Amino acid sequence: MELPFTLPTYHDRLARVRKRMAGQAMDGLLLTMPDAVNWLTGVSSVGYLWPQALVISADDLQYVTRTTEEPGVLMHSWLPAPRLYDIAVEDAVEVIAETVRTLGLDQATVGVELDAFTLLPSTWDRLRALLPEVTWVDASLLVPEERLVKSPAEIGYQRQAAEMADHAMDVVLDAIRPGISETELAGIAAKALGEAGSEHAAIPPMVVSGERSALVHALAGRRTLSRGDVVCVEFAGVVHRYHAVLMRTAVVGRASGRVREVAECLERATEAAIAAAVPGAAAPAPDDACNAVLAELDLVRRRCHRIGYSLGVAYPPGWLEPMTLVAGDEHRLAPGMSFTIEPNLALPDEGFGLKMGETVLCTPDGPESLSRHGHGLYVV
Repeated sequence: MELPFTLPTYHDRLARVRKRMAGQAMDGLLLTMPDAVNWLTGVSSVGYLWPQALVISADDLQYVTRTTEEPGVLMHSWLPAPRLYDIAVEDAVEVIAETVRTLGLDQATVGVELDAFTLLPSTWDRLRALLPEVTWVDASLLVPEERLVKSPAEIGYQRQAAEMADHAMDVVLDAIRPGISETELAGIAAKALGEAGSEHAAIPPMVVSGERSALVHALAGRRTLSRGDVVCVEFAGVVHRYHAVLMRTAVVGRASGRVREVAECLERATEAAIAAAVPGAAAPAPDDACNAVLAELDLVRRRCHRIGYSLGVAYPPGWLEPMTLVAGDEHRLAPGMSFTIEPNLALPDEGFGLKMGETVLCTPDGPESLSRHGHGLYVV
């Protein structure tokens, strides 16, 4: 058995989740999201591409997955024998429903992650049909909310992941030159991350250049770089599925006056946002601080992304946790929370965009960036 945390850590997490369940009048919980399952059990695989579920009652639990996943479950989790199904001869949804009955939850109130890409509409319809006496309630945020404040061990993994991302950014920035393609740079980033020890990230390295830099949230294409191009790079280091995101912008050769002007403003806005991420601050505080700077150049309307979100354990296709640093989010920042600060800008009518962001930790002494890279425009 290989686990990134001690057995008491997992047992404590399960106890905390059960306390939340009781506080929300849930008799049971059915989880399908791989990050939630991993955080509670250690299970780490791509088995979530097929129906799976961790079913939890007040005093028992059972993990349901396909037979292919058995070796990984036994090696990478503390779970007792899982309930395995053979996809050639068994119906996965019927097996999950059978497990709910076995745990005595077929006439109970059961929480389920309705906001989950792992719970297909067809699966959800069939579960309700097979378990007509279950009272289902939305528990999409139950486990994620419990994960927002990280332990010292979790933060340690994110620090390692951030160091790997820093290393990869060094390598990518050094490789930027006229004639190289976005896909080649993305491959260089992936190779550097792997050499540093990073696991595969929930989102592959993103590289956009020239006019494509205004896309900001696009994957690398086949475009080759030329002098004067703006180049945006984003990726994450990963340790035991804990992510640390890093994004920076470079220019090949000399930047135009406008690019330099916008980049300087974005640098100050990023640093203002990080400085505002103090313990006790309302979640939107970094966004407000950022916008106050960007307003100097009428750049707030050029914002193309929320300024940040909590992150930790993640699997493809995404790495967001539920707290978002935007107006309307009622969270308050607290020591042990980790989140991105990324006030990205898109100016497609001017032919460029800028990415600037990283993982930030809220500590008792204030905010701490987990990257050693500065926030200015890199000229290569």
